[in-house]
Formats: sequence, structure tokens, C-alpha cells
Amino acid sequence: MDVQTAVARKTGYSKVWIALKRTDLNDDRITVLREILIPRGADSSTAKQILFHSFGLSNATVLKMRNSHGSMIPVNGSLPVNNKHMPYVLEAVKVFQHIVPKPRTIAVTGINQSMKNRLQSITRRIERLEELVPEIKLRHQEKINQEMELLSQKMIFLNQRMQMADSHCWRGMFTRPPLW
Repeated sequence: MDVQTAVARKTGYSKVWIALKRTDLNDDRITVLREILIPRGADSSTAKQILFHSFGLSNATVLKMRNSHGSMIPVNGSLPVNNKHMPYVLEAVKVFQHIVPKPRTIAVTGINQSMKNRLQSITRRIERLEELVPEIKLRHQEKINQEMELLSQKMIFLNQRMQMADSHCWRGMFTRPPLW
């Protein structure tokens, strides 16, 4: 173990060797091999910024990190230490370089038509209600008048019955004696 590795361990940095492959420039060769210090426990955005700065890449490129076996590994502060003979391969690629994106439109003709029909139906119902509002007020007033007239007739009838009940008085004796 050399002195730089010992210093990196004591200071909390991972010393990793990274080889750069620029597939965004249509170059499949490994062009640069560098030793990079990444802080231990750093999140992926910090580690990516260190890699962008170290290799002079723009933030518009996508980074893919592969180990010595060719498997993709996450770019973060927990990268295991490696050596110069088995470096990590950092691939710089363009967004959608290997895949042609499909448009994200959903065919909503059926849904669109049904929503239009529902909207038209609701609009028609609202228009009908707006046309009937004056008529509804008149009907409501007529109903109230009919109920008031009915209550007035009942009150007159009850008043007559009360007057009849008040006009009878107690004379003190039954007209026929009870048969008990």
C-alpha cells in the first residue's frame, strides 16, 4: 500500500482508477485513465459532479460506470478501491443515444369523445335549469299560496268549532238521570 492510499483512507476518500470511454463522440476506445478521489459516503450527485469536473464533461451527458467484469455499478461515495490494472470504465453517452424514444401521447379518442358527450349533456341540463328558473319561482309561489289558502280554511273551520264549544254551557244536571 502506497502513501497516497494511506492518506486517502485516513482522510475519508475512496481512491479509484477510472478509464473514460466517450461513446457520445462515437468513440469506443478508452481514451483517458485517471486516479480520482471521491469522498466516502458522498451522494451520487456529488460523485457525478466530481467525475464531470475531473474529465471535463458537460452535465448534459449521461454517465454509466462499469466494474472490471462489465457490470454496471452505481456512481456514489461507496465505490470500492481498485487499482490501475483493473479500473472502472466510465461511459459518457448522450441522452437517448442507443434508444429512440417513442412519443408519449396516449390515444384518447374514445375517452375524449365520451368526455365531450358528458360535457354537452351537463351543459344542456344547466341551460334547461336556467330557462326554468323563473317558472320554478312562479310554481313555488303558487304552491305557497295554495298551502296558505288551505291553512286559512282549516283555521276558519277550527275557529267555528271552538265558538260552538264555547257557546254550550253547563246547566248543572243531566237531562235524564243515569241508570246505574
